[in-house]
Amino acid sequence: MEASPAYSPSLLLLLIIFSTSSALLSPNGVNYEVQVLMTIKYQLKDPHGVLNNWDKDSVDPCSWTAVACSPDQIVIGLEAQSQDLSGRLSPSIGNLTNLESIQLQSNNLTGPIPAEVGKLAKLKKISLSHNHFYGEIPSSVSHLRSLQYLDLSYNNLGGPVPRLFAGGTLILVGNPLICGVNTGQDCSKSSPVPMSSNLKISQAALPTAETRSHKFVVALSSTIACIIFLSFPIS
Repeated sequence: MEASPAYSPSLLLLLIIFSTSSALLSPNGVNYEVQVLMTIKYQLKDPHGVLNNWDKDSVDPCSWTAVACSPDQIVIGLEAQSQDLSGRLSPSIGNLTNLESIQLQSNNLTGPIPAEVGKLAKLKKISLSHNHFYGEIPSSVSHLRSLQYLDLSYNNLGGPVPRLFAGGTLILVGNPLICGVNTGQDCSKSSPVPMSSNLKISQAALPTAETRSHKFVVALSSTIACIIFLSFPIS
């Protein structure tokens, strides 16, 4: 019986990386993660050239700015916070199926949050705070069993709050159109799913019309009282 060839540990590691990288190639030899990331780039405006080294002809994207990879050269993170990026987040992000982290906070991104994020089964963290996203939070985020942290604060999101799996943290401060649980806003006929996650919604900085009216009446009454008091001569 012929003995199996022996491989050194370093050679085995190279073989594993090669086989993994080969699995990411399209039939014409292009890394599909490169293709997906370029689709994302094409929908963004990048005034500071942060994404200038994103190249459609690259063999792999692991040396690119704002891209994080695992040891076996698979994209697991998209991290470009505070870079003045504008435009929309492409739905093709759902094709980066190994993503664990999306951190695009403190930019000028707009449009709806793509429902395709619900396809990212390995996603642990999403931070899209301090942008201009609008529309409802995709209900597809409730499919993300690995999601631990979702910060959507200070956008223009509205509608009901979806359910996250137990243990996940959802931060929605600064979205005045969010309705449902703990917000004081009516969802009309749309009933949000009860939350099983750690929900953080603050309406302290977002007074309702009734609250503003009450404050105005109090201020006006105080002003009139002061005028009446000052109109009497001091003996």
